[in-house]
Amino acid sequence: MRRPYAAAALLLSLITAAATQALDVHSLASRAASTPDVVRGVNLGGWLVSEEWITPSLYQSTGASDEWHLCNTLGNKKCSSKLKTHWKTFYTRDDFVDIKAAGLNAVRIPVGYWAVDRRVWEPYVNGQYPYLIRAVQWAKELGLSVLIDLHGAPGSQNGQDNSGLIGPVLFPSNSSNAARSLYVLNNLTQEFSNAIYGGAVTGIELLNEPRLGDNSTDDFSMDELKDFYTDATKGVRAANDADTINVTIHDAFYGPQYWADYDALQTTSSAPADLLTLDTHQYYAFNDLANLPHTQILASVCNISQLLKQPVSTSGIPYTLVGEFSLETGSAPTTTSSDQNNEDDQARRTWFRLLFEAQIAAYSPNGPGQSSIGWFFWTWKTEYEIDTWSYRRGVAHQYIPADVSNASDLVYTVLENGCIDLSADGLDNYTAPASVAAASGRIGGGGSGLLAGLLPVVVGLMSLGWVF
Repeated sequence: MRRPYAAAALLLSLITAAATQALDVHSLASRAASTPDVVRGVNLGGWLVSEEWITPSLYQSTGASDEWHLCNTLGNKKCSSKLKTHWKTFYTRDDFVDIKAAGLNAVRIPVGYWAVDRRVWEPYVNGQYPYLIRAVQWAKELGLSVLIDLHGAPGSQNGQDNSGLIGPVLFPSNSSNAARSLYVLNNLTQEFSNAIYGGAVTGIELLNEPRLGDNSTDDFSMDELKDFYTDATKGVRAANDADTINVTIHDAFYGPQYWADYDALQTTSSAPADLLTLDTHQYYAFNDLANLPHTQILASVCNISQLLKQPVSTSGIPYTLVGEFSLETGSAPTTTSSDQNNEDDQARRTWFRLLFEAQIAAYSPNGPGQSSIGWFFWTWKTEYEIDTWSYRRGVAHQYIPADVSNASDLVYTVLENGCIDLSADGLDNYTAPASVAAASGRIGGGGSGLLAGLLPVVVGLMSLGWVF
């Protein structure tokens, strides 16, 4: 059955309808073309697809490093109980209220294929789907748009923990893996195209971070990836006759320029497809881009800014989201990464503020028709609030603006090319507070919100018809 949760969603919609104002939420590409809105979002990482470094307590004493092996070690019953508690508590409505209060307008929600299509021989457990539905309903109520991202595909598209299974890239080794992924994408599209969601889901991302090889027999090739993108695009378009949901593709780390004039449904094209967005991830914590000098990092950020500030009509680069970025410039995250946190390091927090503002300026459009349409930070929070990966911690400690939608909260000057002014005058604009004790807000535990004290005010205003 393609839409098994529609009745539950309808009931939830009826329950909340009295306090909800109808939203007019456009697809990402359409919004970029027709309005000045910029996508300002966060990922809900480590929730419906767990990652050990984000929530170490889930994995404690199991010896597992990915969700496949976590459930294989615990067994179905125990893993199901542990993960259901996690899904229920790690993200709550308070988090969505806080996300909105921080000036953000979008969330990217990673899901694994096993939430929709789990086989009996696979150790994964499912039950995530009702929580995804509830998250989309919260987003709808609060005026947040949602990008649903297929983060883990059968066989693993990248062999990393974020796909659910560490190991070889076996996604292309069996045609059933692609077929199952297509079924999952069609299911998600059909479900969230339904009018009861009010257009909150504006995009479906076909595959997160596919890792390609050299086109040898055992590798995941670009030709295979493009074949999958073509089949998946056809499926999403067929499942969404009204064209209210955008197709988002990951650039496979080939860079946005590689995908110039890309149209999955045409072998030759002189312009990118309609209702297509490209996702590129910009990190400085992995492989050759780790531990670069600050000046080199800022120069690289400036380069991507200038690339994405070009008009689509000139560059052919599709409307582009930076679907993941962070403030980490050292090494890949681990379960002990929070040990690096140093609340008293004023210079560190000053650097974080500069790097954050440089990146959001680079990844946001500053004129009409540009490829850039916005960004999603990875991630809203982690269990131990790693300073370089937790947006929520950044707000509490003031190295991320309290309201990123308010230009007056930004402290650095941005040049016409979208790059931060790195002259002496430009950099003298800001120094972080000497102590984080001066920071407003707090970091709550579990699902308690950073700005939970404002919730009664928000609810009261919503009852009067306000939308936040």
